[in-house]
Amino acid sequence: MPHTMKRYATLASVLCLGLAGAARSEAPTSAESSVTALVGATLIDGTGAAPLADAVVLIEGTKITAAGARADVPVPEGSSTVDVAGKWLVPGLIDAHVHFMESGRIYTKPGQINLTHLVPYDEEVAWMQQRVPVTLTSYLCAGVTGAVSVGGPRFEYEVREQARARPDAPDVYVAHGPVTLVPAQALFPPFDGDTSVRSVTDPASAAETIRQGAEWKADLVKTGYLGGPFAVYEQDYAAVHEAIVAESALHGLPVTSHVTELTPARTLIELGVDSLQHVPLDAPLDEAFLDLAKASGVVVVPTLAVWKRNFVDIYDRSFDLLPIEEQCGDPQVIASWYEVGDLPTPPPEVIEMFGASITVASANTGLLLEAGVPLAAGSDTGNLGLLHGASLHYELKLMGDAGVSPAELIVAATLNAATVAGQAHRVGSIEPGKQADVLVLDADPLADIGNLQAIERVMKSGALFDHATLLPPME
Repeated sequence: MPHTMKRYATLASVLCLGLAGAARSEAPTSAESSVTALVGATLIDGTGAAPLADAVVLIEGTKITAAGARADVPVPEGSSTVDVAGKWLVPGLIDAHVHFMESGRIYTKPGQINLTHLVPYDEEVAWMQQRVPVTLTSYLCAGVTGAVSVGGPRFEYEVREQARARPDAPDVYVAHGPVTLVPAQALFPPFDGDTSVRSVTDPASAAETIRQGAEWKADLVKTGYLGGPFAVYEQDYAAVHEAIVAESALHGLPVTSHVTELTPARTLIELGVDSLQHVPLDAPLDEAFLDLAKASGVVVVPTLAVWKRNFVDIYDRSFDLLPIEEQCGDPQVIASWYEVGDLPTPPPEVIEMFGASITVASANTGLLLEAGVPLAAGSDTGNLGLLHGASLHYELKLMGDAGVSPAELIVAATLNAATVAGQAHRVGSIEPGKQADVLVLDADPLADIGNLQAIERVMKSGALFDHATLLPPME
């Protein structure tokens, strides 16, 4: 491997590990039935099936009870009927890679851009903690009804509890971790008295950490392989991951792994992890790797957005925000990007390497797609320049630029993302028995994935919100 490519992958791995009142919903108006019927739209159910015109979706309580053609799904007498003729229905989106321990603000990653002389890290932590209600509603505003927290301090679990208490918040799925051999103090400062990674030293301590996650009722497990200068700590990563996978299986916890280098990515797949966060950046994916990934069933979350926003745009303020990012992104986060004049920047050669990262990651995403490896959409939001909720749409744009079709993108942002969280049995598609998370769109997302931004209404767990009620406060 060329030295520059190896250095590039290492830097990417290290930096990216980083790791209001409730809106009112529309309730059924009929006293005769508790069923809500969405009638007349084109249904795109999230499974990859062909779209179905003039469809009916029935919801009772928090669940979908029927979905199909109008001729096949009679609407019960007395149902609360919502006329959505001329609209499109898709499942609520799920972001398969978020960090609530990071806000997206310019002050949130002192290990990358240190501005603690302006905003001490403890103040940034306090800002994130008090801003949780706005952060959560921003997800629903963007049509994101599920978010996979890929590990961090106990705060990630606290956000999950706050989300469960609000109707206008996404389901939050928390990964215990990142479980890594790298000492926590080498990666992040303490977060409100807790560490942001779960450092282990051997297979036994790794298994104990997984048991801790099970006690905390984690939804999945996140591991991290950093390599490069941290390789001195990671010589036993294979044995540790073998223990992690085995212990996680005992508790029914899927395992997702941060990795940006080809050889360890191959090893992690062989050891049985369920999904990979990021794609290898140090080399093109070879045929043997692609065959292994396809045969294993591993899901890959490319996280293309982070390479551009976190490593390029934040330094030159060249943000090309999508309309929904401007509409649903937290305005205080966006404003912070312009509050500091001269930023401490990496050397020019490092910026140049990161500038090329989107090309490398995009090319390997295309190879995975051609090989039939399932992809899931994850924004790596919370990193600098990425907005909670809305930046998932930017990730979809970049995945589309890499060759992923709109139909494949919808599956990546719904059912496949649910699979990463271990939740595909209950969310991620519009099918009977699934949770009623549905977007009502004004335009066809199969014609242009950008039309996923044309949100008229959001249904979360059966509660139907007008999109205008979900906009963040513009202070």
